[in-house]
Amino acid sequence: MPDREPLTFLSNDGGSPAPEAPHRNGAVTTSGITRTRRIRRRIFIGVLVVFVGLWAFALTYSVTAGGRSPERLDDPTARTVEQACLDAQHQLGALPQVGEKAAVPARADRLDHEDAILGAMVTRLAALHPKQKTPAIALTGWLGDWKHLIAARDHYVSDLRRIGNDARFIEPATAGVDPIVDKMNNWILEQGTRTNACNTGQLQAEVIFGPRVYGSASTT
Repeated sequence: MPDREPLTFLSNDGGSPAPEAPHRNGAVTTSGITRTRRIRRRIFIGVLVVFVGLWAFALTYSVTAGGRSPERLDDPTARTVEQACLDAQHQLGALPQVGEKAAVPARADRLDHEDAILGAMVTRLAALHPKQKTPAIALTGWLGDWKHLIAARDHYVSDLRRIGNDARFIEPATAGVDPIVDKMNNWILEQGTRTNACNTGQLQAEVIFGPRVYGSASTT
């Protein structure tokens, strides 16, 4: 039997052939449109893989040897700083919680205990002497900011005991504009992930009312 000529399908308008035609063995060949879609999909996946890879590299670079801020502490000092903050978190977490409806004396007592723990943490860290001059200066400045913040909290406690709920917590600011905790936490970012426990949010240093949540679970 002679070979049949391949069938040609006409487009809907009866003119030019349609994009797909059966193969001799009955299979339908892949159209140019389908191939184009596959190529686009592969390009998209390739670009996505490259982007994720670059992002992972940048993250690793920022928290390891690559992210070398001049104010970055040496590893032994950073570990000591982190441990001091973790110890403070544990001590703070052991204090009895005070509810939002707690009486003024209970709130003031709680703040006094917190400030004593934070003050002891600062004193402990003040004994450190980083190897390099720039990180040493930065650590001293960071601890100075902590002292300002604790002093502001102490002032609030005094007002709370004196005038009750009319007392207002005035948070120190850098150049009178930006909250001092922003500067403090920016320095923590300079250390990569090695001193995250020292973030003021994890230590609830700005919280003066209601229950506290310490550590990485904190949302402040």
